[in-house]
Amino acid sequence: MQDIHPHGKTDPAIAREILRVRLNKTAAEIGQIESILDVYLSYLKEEVRLSPKYRVLPGIISVLEESLSRNDVMLGLATGNIELGARIKLDRGELNPYFAFGGFGSDSEDRTELVRKAAAKAAARCGKPISPSETFVIGDTPLDIDAGQRAGFKTVGVATGSYAIEELLDSGATFAIQDFEQGRAQFLSSTLN
Repeated sequence: MQDIHPHGKTDPAIAREILRVRLNKTAAEIGQIESILDVYLSYLKEEVRLSPKYRVLPGIISVLEESLSRNDVMLGLATGNIELGARIKLDRGELNPYFAFGGFGSDSEDRTELVRKAAAKAAARCGKPISPSETFVIGDTPLDIDAGQRAGFKTVGVATGSYAIEELLDSGATFAIQDFEQGRAQFLSSTLN
């Protein structure tokens, strides 16, 4: 992964970048990207299970619990991970039950499109359109913020990854917090109608 920068990219895009950078090949030259991602999935479950760095981020459980208790909030996932990979990663932290639907890297390689797909699934579940001003895309990279903005939604930067609050704000986040423990009140108050 040296010189490969996966943060904020979809799994298919990361696989293409590895092929290009490491092998100087395209996916068409190697075969279908799906077969490469199938091999990735065959190793992922064990890697996630054994990872000493795996952790549920500070404050996330309480924010998810409070959000689920409200009748005006729907929780969905918009991630560059292919859906099975995302579910494997969420499973170790017992987070899958919080996210019944979403937009995934397996839905689209384009981050903005997968965010739109997640929002469309939310609207279908609640049986009515959801205003873009009531839709929040939460992410820890400038690419996450960009995808949310291009989809027309509010964006929340969370500085739990490789990017600081200032970098997330500079990338256009509507607002940014350090994590959901320190920024819990700000985040929850921003979602009130």
